[in-house]
Amino acid sequence: MAEENIVILGAGYGGIKTAQTLNKLIDKHSDYKIILVDKNGYHTLVTQLYQTAAGTKNLSETMVPINKIFAQTDVQVVKGQVSNIDIENNCVIVNDDKKISFKYLINALGSEPEYFNIKGLAENSVCLKNLIDARKIRCKVNNILEQLSKQQLKQRQATFVIGGGGLTGVEFAGELAEQLRKTQDNYNINTDDYKIVLVEGTQNLLPGMSSKVYLYAQKALEDSGVEVITGDLIKEVTNQTIFLASGREIKHTTLIWTGGIKGNSVASKFGLKTDDRNRVIVNQYLQSVDNPKVYAVGDSALAIDVKSGQPVVATAQAAMQQGKCAAYNVYADIKGIKKKVYQSALILLLIHIGCRRAVGEPVNKMKRLKLKGTLAAWIKRLIPLKYSLSLGGVKMLTHNDKKKVLKLKPKNADIE
Repeated sequence: MAEENIVILGAGYGGIKTAQTLNKLIDKHSDYKIILVDKNGYHTLVTQLYQTAAGTKNLSETMVPINKIFAQTDVQVVKGQVSNIDIENNCVIVNDDKKISFKYLINALGSEPEYFNIKGLAENSVCLKNLIDARKIRCKVNNILEQLSKQQLKQRQATFVIGGGGLTGVEFAGELAEQLRKTQDNYNINTDDYKIVLVEGTQNLLPGMSSKVYLYAQKALEDSGVEVITGDLIKEVTNQTIFLASGREIKHTTLIWTGGIKGNSVASKFGLKTDDRNRVIVNQYLQSVDNPKVYAVGDSALAIDVKSGQPVVATAQAAMQQGKCAAYNVYADIKGIKKKVYQSALILLLIHIGCRRAVGEPVNKMKRLKLKGTLAAWIKRLIPLKYSLSLGGVKMLTHNDKKKVLKLKPKNADIE
């Protein structure tokens, strides 16, 4: 029998977990080859990008070479941009000319920024979705601080606006506030010379989370000097001004957009059925409703929680759970055994607000449990370390990771 390909598109959290799981399940002497395609040669630790953008973590600490992850496996890594998915002929076109046939396809291409047709938003903002964005934001912030230091005292005023008060927006606002306080002496400026404004269109920060969590987050941000605006939508953006639905206008030096995502447009362009946010519509096994040989996981998929009937929250944890499930179901199809229905397991969302504070709760079970304070921050710090270990053991930890493991001791913590 000729060798068949299982092709995974995207090396995000979902794609990596899919490839790792398939590598464990499928015998290396079988007739199936696992191929992982990604446009970059590295896996981005997206949950830590807010730190890279704020300047508290080096770029190198939020990227892991994909070949290093799969060095001791049978997974073939292909670096290239997906330019076409030919569902009818079961092949993927990479870099416009390389054709890769597939028996099974897993779409784990992730997401793109959603601008909601807000006039001028895309042209006058920087999103925070990848390492290039994070580096761009970091450079912008540093350049603004440098310019401030050269201005007369009375002329100094920079306004950093973060659009979107979800997980990324809240974490970035808190991290930026802390980093600016730490570095302001380097630029001979003080807190009167700049302000940070976080704008959220819904009535509270962190939509979907309990009042204890979002109120704690808001107070922590305000204590850090961040101005929080809720219940006011951004209606239009120019290179100098943000116009809100209430009529308020905010003069901004830079706008960082963290207000929404949609599935990668590749799937909808090439024939897979998607919802209005480009997410592939899947069944309970994470198979595309158009083609049982095509799966989708993570931000690319409209995965439904079988208990609540609602879409699963787009998190790294959910993407990894889906990757594991999709991998098993591909294996089950090959072996002719029963597939597993995807069930969203416990997802604990912890939100960092600066270095020493965090708050969170499970988003789908045990909703009564709340974590806050330094214990929550300590646990939050351990999560990426645990993930790095899962990628390939101790060798995946950076030198800074090893130094930071126990640097923050949990004290004055609250569990409710």
